[in-house]
Amino acid sequence: MRMMDLVFRAWYYFRIGYSTYLAFMVAFMSYITVIYKLAIQDLALSWVFPRFYTFIIFSLFTIVPLAVLIGWFHMKRTLAYSASVAINVESNPYNYMILPGKETEIIWPMHTLYLTALQKILEKENMLSPEEKKAFEEILTKIKRLREGQIVGVPRHKILAKLQKTSR
Repeated sequence: MRMMDLVFRAWYYFRIGYSTYLAFMVAFMSYITVIYKLAIQDLALSWVFPRFYTFIIFSLFTIVPLAVLIGWFHMKRTLAYSASVAINVESNPYNYMILPGKETEIIWPMHTLYLTALQKILEKENMLSPEEKKAFEEILTKIKRLREGQIVGVPRHKILAKLQKTSR
């Protein structure tokens, strides 16, 4: 694996680990501590939560369902999630290339065989118009380019667009 690939993978894993786990726990505990100190102890509300751990338990039982509700709303009732997915789809290089593994080794060679066999049968039976023959050839050419590791389509991502220009 190239050094830059390792660096970017490590950077990605760091961001996920830090933002999802470490920063979340630190932020949650800081939030609970500050709220307890400012709202409970300093405002003489300690009769509601006499111990810090009771406030933590109460906070967990209120914040977790609220966060689940907000997350559900984000995923199901707003356009925020669909916009995020659209950006990820546009940026994903594998939407313009064949996935390594079974797609490269089985699926696309099989599609090529199917299309070639179908084209031969239709030509033999004189059921293929010149436009349809051209469409078959265009699709088979695109599949060949994909199998050679090239890009098909017009990616919006600038780096992918540059890769497409250099792969032709």
